[in-house]
Amino acid sequence: MSIAVTIVCVAGEASGDASGAALLRVVRQHLPQVRFWGIGGQHLREVGAELLYDSSRWGAVGVVESLRLVPALWLAQQRLKRRLTQQPPHLLVLVDFGAFNVPLAKWAKRRGIRVFYYFPPGSWRRQLPRHTDLPHCTDCIVTPFPWSAQLLRQAGANAHFVGHPLLDRVRPTLSVEEFCQRLDLAPEGLRIGLLPGSRRQEVRALLPTLREAAEQLARQHPEAQFVIALAPSVQEEEVRQAFVSSKVQWRMVRGMTYEVMAHSHLLWCCSGTATLEAAILGTPMIILYRGSRLMEWEYHLRKRWLNLTFIGLPNLIAERGICPELVQHDAVPANIVAHTIALLPGTEAYHAQQKALQEVKSVLGEPGATARAARLLIECLGVNYVSAS
Repeated sequence: MSIAVTIVCVAGEASGDASGAALLRVVRQHLPQVRFWGIGGQHLREVGAELLYDSSRWGAVGVVESLRLVPALWLAQQRLKRRLTQQPPHLLVLVDFGAFNVPLAKWAKRRGIRVFYYFPPGSWRRQLPRHTDLPHCTDCIVTPFPWSAQLLRQAGANAHFVGHPLLDRVRPTLSVEEFCQRLDLAPEGLRIGLLPGSRRQEVRALLPTLREAAEQLARQHPEAQFVIALAPSVQEEEVRQAFVSSKVQWRMVRGMTYEVMAHSHLLWCCSGTATLEAAILGTPMIILYRGSRLMEWEYHLRKRWLNLTFIGLPNLIAERGICPELVQHDAVPANIVAHTIALLPGTEAYHAQQKALQEVKSVLGEPGATARAARLLIECLGVNYVSAS
């Protein structure tokens, strides 16, 4: 028999909001009277969570761009702590967002609040930071990569790999024929999907470059069609202004990201979770990253500090460069077009990347990860697990 419980969920990124909401949706199936509140975005709101703050407005790229958010994040954390003190939940569920959530986990654990960490920060890394607090400030950790669970267990954490939850939800709902018909696309034409990111800084930095690259490619391939997939946090008007006078065949869609990924021949994709979603769908891509000069300095510093060769998740997981990465000064229209020509359908490079993406997908485990994570969450609550009818 299920009991009424309160779960607080804190997710600070678009991908974390989606993953956290998917997890809580399954939890509700087994604990129908559960109450959710916390910090997140549209997805958590849709699953019935009362939002103390809408974190979709917090999107920033890197430490430098995040500095402007420090006052707002500090105030949000203080308000959250006050409410957690006044209304202690049965469980605090933290999703990624390490700069905010790890200090919060330490604070909560000292006050006897049980902590469930979903998607520990930097879980794609093949080694833990020299000093990690996660084993000491969590009751259970669910991580999307097998090596991450092994490393955390070795450090003393109660850590589990249950598969990557993206496998449960990354799938299109339209066929390619339906997709082309709905967007009035020529089925025989070359389709390029544009994913400029979910943060305003990313979008603003990439849009002019994507437009110029589209125009250059269209001069060589007039049949090319470009579909821009908007994240929930991106304003349509900003994208429309960037492309309104362009002569290329372009469309803008929202809520059809997986259709764009699955039914494009090639993707121009901002570095982030979207690159792993595209890998699951098996669509070849060019990974892009652009930002301010300060962000460029930070990018090079982080690469050296973390000893990173790549920035794209498919490349990090594969530990080799299977998708081209164009970063900062390399992310210019001419380079995007050159790599696109080399990756057109039917080329050897196209087929090689498709095969490599399948290998990346195989590392992520089997579907059903969200249900398995929900079972661990309910066990962490200390209540009886109730099978969904």
